[in-house]
Amino acid sequence: MMFHGTWGYVHLPTKSLLETLEESQINMAAYQDAIKNVPTMSINPTLFMQTTEAEDHYYHVWTSQIATVMKEYIGHPSKTDGAISTKPPVLEQISCEVPTVFMLKLMEESDNSAEGIGQVLASVQQQSGLTATEFSSRLQPMDGDLATIQNFNAIRDIRYPSSYPEHSLNNIIFQLGGSHTIWNIAQAILTSHFGDASSENNLGVWQYLEAIGIPHEQVIQKKDFTLMLQQMELVHHATLFHCLREAKSRP
Repeated sequence: MMFHGTWGYVHLPTKSLLETLEESQINMAAYQDAIKNVPTMSINPTLFMQTTEAEDHYYHVWTSQIATVMKEYIGHPSKTDGAISTKPPVLEQISCEVPTVFMLKLMEESDNSAEGIGQVLASVQQQSGLTATEFSSRLQPMDGDLATIQNFNAIRDIRYPSSYPEHSLNNIIFQLGGSHTIWNIAQAILTSHFGDASSENNLGVWQYLEAIGIPHEQVIQKKDFTLMLQQMELVHHATLFHCLREAKSRP
């Protein structure tokens, strides 16, 4: 399930996906067993390092981006045989199968408080057709933005400890949705390179934005993260274009 304002979406897994899963490993007991050692789990830095395959793909992504800028802004190759591809190899193809989605009404108006998230969960349980006991006995993975997750954790902390499943909310696991994750990562990258717009001598990204006609104060916003990503891509193209022109002008 995914929260989106006053509405929610229940995404049912496809039959082909369910056939690849072991039913005994997708229940509350299996989930609790999997996370019981998380507080004491040692984190190995090598888990975050790229594999050889990932490094190769990263190389092809860079060369394809350079080739794209070269082709769009500088010139076309006279011969395409052996030319660098402008499309990197696909890592993991997302299924284009039309999903089965049901909509649920969560609340009359948006309420981001802990009380509001409690009302949302009660509304989800009622519209699912399950009793409170049945709903709380099943693992319920949900997607939401950072504020939703923080508010849910707040209300669960208030109810801790509790031996009643309907009260403890331990059957619900929240994770950031894909779009929220991408936005948070992109915002962190942009913010770290943005620079100080109050100083004309500062050579942060804000200078690039102004140079290509984008007001720097309108870039970092939560209402349209797609536009923010597109503007970051334009800055990236401008940077590559500058490097290519500099390299071309040198003997």
